[in-house]
Amino acid sequence: MRKKTTALLVSMGLLFGSIPAFAANNEPSSGGKSFKKATQKVDSIIQIQPKNSKSKKVMATFKNDASKKYKQGEVIVKFKNAYTTESLGVLATKFSLKTKKNLNKIDTKLLTFNAKLPIEDVLQALNASSQVEYAEPNYLVKPDAVSDPLYGELWGMKNSGQTIQGISGKAGIDIGAESAWAVTKGSTSVVIGVIDTGVDINHPDLKAQIWKNPGEVSGDGIDNDKNGYIDDVNGWDFYNQDNTVFDAGDGDEHGTHVSGTIAGTANTIGVIGLAPNVKIMPLKFLGPDGGYTSDAILAVNYAKAKGVKITNNSWGGGEFSQALYDAINNSNSLFLAAAGNDGTNNDAEPHYPSNYDLPNIISVAAIDNTGNLADFSNYGATTVDIAAPGVDILSSVPPFFGDYTDAYDYFSGTSMATPHVTGEAALILSKNPTFAPLVIKQSILKASTALSSLNGKVSTGSMARADKAVTYQPDNEIPGIPFTGTSVSNTVNATSDKDDVYSMNLLKGEKITVTLSGATGTDFDLYLYNSSATTVNSSAGIVAYSEKATTSSETFTYTAPSDGTYYLDVYAYSGSGSYTATVKAGATAGTYEHTAKELGFFPSWTTQSNTNVSGGSFARTNTAGAKAQFVFNGTSVSVTGVKYSSQGIVKITLDGVSTQVSLYSATTQYKQTYYTKTGLLAGRHVLTIEWTGKAATGVKKSATGVNLDTIIVK
Repeated sequence: MRKKTTALLVSMGLLFGSIPAFAANNEPSSGGKSFKKATQKVDSIIQIQPKNSKSKKVMATFKNDASKKYKQGEVIVKFKNAYTTESLGVLATKFSLKTKKNLNKIDTKLLTFNAKLPIEDVLQALNASSQVEYAEPNYLVKPDAVSDPLYGELWGMKNSGQTIQGISGKAGIDIGAESAWAVTKGSTSVVIGVIDTGVDINHPDLKAQIWKNPGEVSGDGIDNDKNGYIDDVNGWDFYNQDNTVFDAGDGDEHGTHVSGTIAGTANTIGVIGLAPNVKIMPLKFLGPDGGYTSDAILAVNYAKAKGVKITNNSWGGGEFSQALYDAINNSNSLFLAAAGNDGTNNDAEPHYPSNYDLPNIISVAAIDNTGNLADFSNYGATTVDIAAPGVDILSSVPPFFGDYTDAYDYFSGTSMATPHVTGEAALILSKNPTFAPLVIKQSILKASTALSSLNGKVSTGSMARADKAVTYQPDNEIPGIPFTGTSVSNTVNATSDKDDVYSMNLLKGEKITVTLSGATGTDFDLYLYNSSATTVNSSAGIVAYSEKATTSSETFTYTAPSDGTYYLDVYAYSGSGSYTATVKAGATAGTYEHTAKELGFFPSWTTQSNTNVSGGSFARTNTAGAKAQFVFNGTSVSVTGVKYSSQGIVKITLDGVSTQVSLYSATTQYKQTYYTKTGLLAGRHVLTIEWTGKAATGVKKSATGVNLDTIIVK
């Protein structure tokens, strides 16, 4: 096997002609060797025979209810700064606005208003207020709808071609449960939030799997864990606003069915879930008539507060909700979402929440036991991620007459497909408890099986396979796993595990120095790919590298020309063993002129020549949105510039903390230090210098320019 830089190249002239131009300090170190290029394995696609007949009608749906899209008399409002309902003053009086619920601890609230007034008028007035970031309706959403004796009917777990509800299946079209179970059946420390209808916590296939709040004492009427919910022993019912997570009168079949697919107990009765050892946290917000986004937000935030890393969301409908989007985005969890049951293209007709463009969402379509996309399933080549078994899925339901003997039923829907993928995520997290939600997502999407029937229907063109995902090594290929901290240690093997890939987000102008050390007798190399790269099995996208001969002592320095995600690849050219890769990010001690490549300007600033400043020129701007950014590694920083009559207020932010400084002076003053910060912890720091459009007090409005001469790091 050759190094990455030679493969498929005719001559050395072509070699360097094919690599992007390096900055002066990015020169590769090759020691006479040249780039590798491995052969990428391509999985085969299972050919699926198209159906000749329609499948059964979906039993559990979440189609939009055109007659009732939101709750009259309620709006969700996100306030700016520290504003509240009371601070709205005349507006609050005019519409009788009152706070009903706090949807988070900071700024998002559910408000009531005079229900006789048109909601359009209320929203228009609130969104026009300088105190409000946004206001929106409270949208209505609805559910989408081994030893165990019924295991033979669980084709989603194992499809041997058996006949289910009169339809003969295609062997192998399943989630791959048995092979996955040979690796793990889940961990009791993994908790899955089921945001849905209620869950029958006394069902014999679920009773042992229900989460118990370690911070709460049952029945004492006290909020022991001080989270605002009294006696939330097993979760919470946001629909009825109490701690009874199962209400027979509400039905609660849907959440019970979903939970059985995720975590049904292996107990010689009934059914078994894909992750039978994990725990279920019931978070009920749906009732017989659906539920509202305000309660969905509370459920998401409850799970976040309890440290839940995976939630199942087999529901949808309503319009785009910024408040729900924000809650999911900030949830620190993987949000598995049903794609919808309207049989429509989500690329053209968005379905929420599965259509939110967020990195921590997986949108799931449904296939039947022949491998075809279900007739009812929504799809989308760019907006739906993957498919899973979702037609005629047998699972647990509440009993009709108190007898659990027959408390099982077949449901169909993307609601039933989603918990298959949620169970898969639970197995991955159980085996790899340090995996972040995005790494779990990557494992699910990358380690899947392509079906011809899904080409152009879901972005992966594939069905989920838990057996592949639990053994998948996400650090073998782009996008890899996040590089956290300043160093990482692991092992690579030139025969069986050639690449370890790490993703890192760099800012424009950010300088990094990467060093590698490896076990004696090994030859490991370092490569950095830019965001255009799709695989480490090619030299395409390499922007910096070090590949010295017969050693694993490597280093390179690189300055990012633009903001983006970059991929660091530790590659085993020969030998096997341990390594340590260290990244030092940011410009080190020194004086940096405004022309230094370590500085990033957005958009480009004007260069003003002047012999009185450092380097003979400085950068200036009077453009809205203008910003300069600088990443450094040190314990102090100073910024110098020019103070004169056309200059205004500059905003300086260091590691998220901002201050504003006036650059105005009636007489010109050169080489002025207008910002200094000392006593910083050694390490990476981010400094931004921004135009504000503000003039100094008592100065003409047009005097709003800002400028930069040098930055000094110590």
